[in-house]
Amino acid sequence: MESFPANIRRVFCALAVASAIIKAEAQEKSMLLPGPNSIFLPAATKPWKSSTAVSVLFTQLPFDWVETSVEVPLFQLNNRLALPYGLSLESSLQTIFVSNQLRTGLRWNYASGKYSFSAGIDAALLLGRMKVAGFNNSAWGLSIYPVVSAGYIMKKARITMVAEYCFLNTLRITSGSTEISHQKNFSSGPCLAFYTEEPLWKDHIMIIGIVNNFQKFYFPAWPAFSTFNRRYYIPQIHIGLLL
Repeated sequence: MESFPANIRRVFCALAVASAIIKAEAQEKSMLLPGPNSIFLPAATKPWKSSTAVSVLFTQLPFDWVETSVEVPLFQLNNRLALPYGLSLESSLQTIFVSNQLRTGLRWNYASGKYSFSAGIDAALLLGRMKVAGFNNSAWGLSIYPVVSAGYIMKKARITMVAEYCFLNTLRITSGSTEISHQKNFSSGPCLAFYTEEPLWKDHIMIIGIVNNFQKFYFPAWPAFSTFNRRYYIPQIHIGLLL
């Protein structure tokens, strides 16, 4: 027969485990995003909930790259999958057909009242192909993006600031079967973006953002990369819809 103190210890251990589980669940619930959905606000939603947004980014490329003043429309598809413990899986696809970037990564999200924060890291795959007017060039590359963000919940709108930095691990450009450039392990530059998200109807959210890139390399303009090796300011207007 077990001693009385041993039984007491078991009861206390069971109570401690139950208390830890209750506290963890309460903390997770406290980080849940109230009100309308969001694709950028760094606050956790109910685990396993998926959110998707489609956007167009109007991009002003540097004059040195294209030798003219031109705005390039870049199409973007975003998805956020909420995970337990304030984590989320963030994925995006950006394309202008001749240039494509697939990006995915994990975020840790935390919310306190109307304020929220997140930190994480993304990995991105670049695939490009330009076969026109005698050109038969292609590119592929890998990049890493450390990301931090901060958000604020207003009565209807959500305001989010996102800061990230692009490290290009490798970029290989070929013309036919000939390699014309192979860059490795260099710092491309930072990006600072601001987004507002406001409800239109039901769970559909309008997204408007300003994206400020300061980059040596910007993937839609990969054909010009081998010529220039300094940072340029590349502004973007982001207009999207959370589905």
